[in-house]
Amino acid sequence: MNYSLRFRPEVVTDLENAIRWYDARGLNLGASFLQESGAALSRIQQNPEQAPPDEIGLRSVRLHRFPYVVHYKIQSSIVIVFAIMFGGRDPSAWRERV
Repeated sequence: MNYSLRFRPEVVTDLENAIRWYDARGLNLGASFLQESGAALSRIQQNPEQAPPDEIGLRSVRLHRFPYVVHYKIQSSIVIVFAIMFGGRDPSAWRERV
């Protein structure tokens, strides 16, 4: 069963900032980042329970080629994506979105 994905509005900004950062560093890195983000979201959509929940039900999946993490929560048949952020970033930067 594929779950429906819903995104917090800030996720668009997360992606735009990361793409801009990678584009400044190398040819097509931004496009590669976007492609890898899409692949991670597809994996989450197909199997959101692949990552264990934390104490408040949030789950996190790392991108394969980039040091970024997708943070999300399952609610019924919907996956709510709260953030796609650099893995070393302070969690308080996105936890307020929950």
